[in-house]
Amino acid sequence: MNIVPDLPRWAALSAGSGVLSHLLYFIRGEHHKQVVKLAQLFFLIPTAIFILLIRVGKFNITEASLATFTLVASYLFSLWTSMLIYRAFFHRLGSFPGPPLAKLTKFWHIAQLGNNDNYKRLDIWHNQYGDYVRIGPSELSIVDPDAVEAIMGARSACTKAPWYDGGDPLVSMHQCRDRVLHDKRRRVWDRGFSMKALDSYESRVKDFANILVEQIKSFSGKPLNASLWFNYYSFDVMGELAFGRSFDMLKTGEKHYAIELLAEGTRPIGVYSLMPWLVILFTKIPGLSSAYQKWISFCEDQAEKRKQMEVKERDIMSWLLEAEPMSADPFKDHMWLVGDSRLIIVAGSDTTAATLTHLFYHIARDPAYADRLREELKPIMQPDGDFDIKDLGNADYLNGMINETLRLHPPVPSGLSRLTPPEGITIGETRVPGDTIVAVPLWSMGRSPKAWAQPNDFIPERWYSKPELIHHKNAFAPFSIGRYGCIGKNLALMELRTVTALLITKFNVSFAPGENGSNLLEKSEDYFTIGLADLNLQFTPRK
Repeated sequence: MNIVPDLPRWAALSAGSGVLSHLLYFIRGEHHKQVVKLAQLFFLIPTAIFILLIRVGKFNITEASLATFTLVASYLFSLWTSMLIYRAFFHRLGSFPGPPLAKLTKFWHIAQLGNNDNYKRLDIWHNQYGDYVRIGPSELSIVDPDAVEAIMGARSACTKAPWYDGGDPLVSMHQCRDRVLHDKRRRVWDRGFSMKALDSYESRVKDFANILVEQIKSFSGKPLNASLWFNYYSFDVMGELAFGRSFDMLKTGEKHYAIELLAEGTRPIGVYSLMPWLVILFTKIPGLSSAYQKWISFCEDQAEKRKQMEVKERDIMSWLLEAEPMSADPFKDHMWLVGDSRLIIVAGSDTTAATLTHLFYHIARDPAYADRLREELKPIMQPDGDFDIKDLGNADYLNGMINETLRLHPPVPSGLSRLTPPEGITIGETRVPGDTIVAVPLWSMGRSPKAWAQPNDFIPERWYSKPELIHHKNAFAPFSIGRYGCIGKNLALMELRTVTALLITKFNVSFAPGENGSNLLEKSEDYFTIGLADLNLQFTPRK
């Protein structure tokens, strides 16, 4: 029996099912982790309809093709129309301002990021729309200083947002959304960052800092790419403390392919991570995700090599390898190790290098910062030119310099995504509905006049002798805060203090000819952490 004349009725039924699937399924809960299955159904169901129409309905190929296309198009059109109408007129975030098209689809947000500059785009929108900006159908970007504690604080009812599932099936302490599992894994990591462990890392951090000094000295004041050399330093320290061996970039002065893998593996998905389902789908398609897969294979290889090593001194990975399994499933347990390896590499290298690079940008821009630092460091410098880590921890101006750098140039500039509880949360006088993805863009928060006096000025003294320049200290969260705060904060500060103290006392720092830092500020990319553009500096040995 040929039912082509009844096609309008079948199309109407298909359209009705599209609306129902939105109202009964897609509008409720999270579905990003089912994206592969949904994509498979998207291809399998039309194929099944086509075959049934030919074999059972006795359609010819032309009729079956027309009918299948009509039914699928009717379903998708009604589904998407229902979604758009709901998001535009009935969504719980309808009262929040933002770019008109952003409330309809997250694709519009992604389309604005051709330069991988999400933190700058967010800042433009906040200047245009205010402290609360709707940047997606169910997503808010917030620069209200009270939001930091409400969203990320220890007592916050918010949980990690779907963004953290982007690496599925890969998981790590950072990516884990289950609080019980996260806390279990964090207790393992805590042992690798205890005060005793940090004391054992100190000599190795100093050794690499001294190698960096010697290599910079070999340039005899000629220009060098500071972004690159600070990456060499942070990668080598991370390799030594995490995997039992350095990448030897400081010694050879050559870029290890790991740096390229990190950039190539994270840059393509950096923007698309704003839509976790798209990242999950992307990483499952052979060919499209080849760079990402090479990056993950590298992380896995580092963990496997470390397994086979016998180290004289404990490192971070020692505790992870000795920990009880995170899952009875060997594959899932292995994914924890690979995920944590990736976490160590990214968090232990990118963030430190970014902070050092921006700190020395400010020093090169205004030599007065270096003069003031030397005045403070001279009394605590040891006869051999070295410094005690504890003395550096008490150096007010040095730590003010570091804090100002982190305030104006946070390593994760667009912030961390959280999900409000079903009952919602209150931030100041603003009620944020439940099941809303929220984030505090730290780059914009660091420039908020509500949180800081003279917010765009680099003033180290605000952190010790001029507290009146800080209106809202809780707005400062470059390492995040609460139960999900950065576990490597103290190690990172140790590295930052050590390198800064040694370089500033041994060299005069200036921009290389033709350099003014604009390249660093304008062309660095945001793919969760900052991908640094070049910064060419001259380090002239001091007599």
